[in-house]
Amino acid sequence: MTASFQRLLGNIEKKTGLSASELRKKSPEEYREYLTKRTLKPFRINSEYPIIGRGGVLRDGLASSREINADIDTILERVCE
Repeated sequence: MTASFQRLLGNIEKKTGLSASELRKKSPEEYREYLTKRTLKPFRINSEYPIIGRGGVLRDGLASSREINADIDTILERVCE
């Protein structure tokens, strides 16, 4: 590992209180709970995805691969008729 990468990992650990490998193991929800307890302040994760014009694209949550494939199949059937 380079010296700059070592410093980056050290800064991550100083800022979060967790090593990079510990952060990788946590889900975003677990990390939010950890930070809320550590800082005693509410912690929110916001999406920076633009929602101007067409509404919230992911308003129903994330789609599974199966759902996406089914949607693509439906679209292709319409186009290929």
